[in-house]
Amino acid sequence: MCGIFLELSCEKCSIVNDIDVLRRLKNRGPDHLQRKDFISEIGHHIVFVASVLWMQGPQMTLQPLENECGILLYNGDIFDESWDSRTSDTQIIMEKLSYDCDSQIDKVINVLKSLKGPFSLIYYCKVTNKLYFTRDRFGRNSLLIHKNSNSLVLSSVLGTQYENYEVPVSHISVLDLNTHKILLYTWKATDIVQQCNLSDWLKTLQLKQSLSDEDFTVEANIPWDIDGLEDTVSFIESVAKKTKCNVTIMKTLSQHPEIQTTINKIIYLLNKSIQKRLKRQPNLCRNCLKITEINCSHSAVGVLFSGGLDCTILALLADKYVPKNQSIDLLNVAFNKENPTYDVPDRITGRKSLEELRRLCPLRKWTFKEINVPKEELEEFQINVIADLIYPRQTILDESLGSALWFAARGQDHHSVSNCRVLFSGTGADELFGGYTRHRAVFKRLGWAGLCKELQLDWERIPYRNLARDNRVICDHGRQPRMPYLDEEFAEFVIHLKPWLKCFPSKHLGHGLGDKLMLRLVAYNIGLMEVSTFPKRALQFGSRVANKNEKDCNYDSLRGTVCYK
Repeated sequence: MCGIFLELSCEKCSIVNDIDVLRRLKNRGPDHLQRKDFISEIGHHIVFVASVLWMQGPQMTLQPLENECGILLYNGDIFDESWDSRTSDTQIIMEKLSYDCDSQIDKVINVLKSLKGPFSLIYYCKVTNKLYFTRDRFGRNSLLIHKNSNSLVLSSVLGTQYENYEVPVSHISVLDLNTHKILLYTWKATDIVQQCNLSDWLKTLQLKQSLSDEDFTVEANIPWDIDGLEDTVSFIESVAKKTKCNVTIMKTLSQHPEIQTTINKIIYLLNKSIQKRLKRQPNLCRNCLKITEINCSHSAVGVLFSGGLDCTILALLADKYVPKNQSIDLLNVAFNKENPTYDVPDRITGRKSLEELRRLCPLRKWTFKEINVPKEELEEFQINVIADLIYPRQTILDESLGSALWFAARGQDHHSVSNCRVLFSGTGADELFGGYTRHRAVFKRLGWAGLCKELQLDWERIPYRNLARDNRVICDHGRQPRMPYLDEEFAEFVIHLKPWLKCFPSKHLGHGLGDKLMLRLVAYNIGLMEVSTFPKRALQFGSRVANKNEKDCNYDSLRGTVCYK
């Protein structure tokens, strides 16, 4: 993961000299930091800054990357099996963008649309004096935009002292520096291009960023006869009514032909996603990377590990593809804001899941890191660090989740700090497989049609809710978050499943079974018997960084004073 920054000004650039911004960029890319100043033909002063966390290619590609056609800032991972894994994805992207140096706008847009994987990107075309910037269509990486009277800034991270907005994922944005007009290209094959003034566009971003979840709407496309009693629905209902034992229910459901076919396909695609994300990295821990050690036996890979369903599946499947001589770090965080003990629900669940992983993979060294965070340390870092990283997100929920992820990703227990460079996260599983309590409530009120629409809504708004925030928080420790559930091929398959082949939140299948039913069946079929029935628990509550009595709120000042709504 890298930190990218661009400041465009007609006068002297200033934000690029902010030591706090530079430090945050360096945190994201600890392997290299470089600056490039450029003066355009019409007098714009453009500063490009990039920090690099080397992940792809046989050696590090330094950024900003420049040739006669343009200058590239790239932060991301391309997981495209048609690309040569022996070449840096940054170099391949630059070659594609520079293939025809007249750089007609449609050609550049088509290159950006072809990219597969999490990324944010800034490309300045010298020939046309156009600035291209975007995040991937799922919004997995961070890119912020800030404008003041002197300059325009695009950056992976900024802070509360600069009013900023997350660059929307709905379009690829092109700023014509000759006219100061913004062109917006959709990700669809046939573009409907919008054009507007930069100032008007920024006002639109401000309005969209303040939308609550309730303000998002989606037109549900339901291609199935969900009102009829399909065979699979009737079968699941029958088994649920007749059987009380959860394990027996899982075993029986797994024998149904359509369910078994779906389970096998999900296991296949998830394995493929994990393998791609482990193949494209140096396979070295931080220390061995510094000394160019070839045979690293330490933890190069870790898992953000609550012990729950999503992350334990990832840990078990990752065991297939991580070298057997390397350990895998399981980062488990706990807070004691109110209780004197760190035996919070996620710590207890984590230990249980660890035992199951040890049973299934006895030759693997699993390093379970118990990350304990006292109240005083939590409050100190929330004020001095985390508030800047989660911004422009501003609610108590953002603060709680951001804090849990920041301390977990830091990987510091009472013995040592994790040296892994890749961190697996279960992000996306709840949205894809119906893991939230509201899914059960919607199903109770509106049946399958309502649940289908709610699942589509969850997927449509996932780029706007937490992905960029989580990216800023995790990457602050110089680790690369990788999210196998958000792989394009995997997500595409799950999105188009019938809703009852994702979850089955009926009254006969309670918590710990009906929610994310299909993913639980996957866990059962790969041997995670106990984990498959663990109830869903939100990270902020399982780690005890928050309690269920805290209300949602907005920051009333730049540094964490809150005003309840």
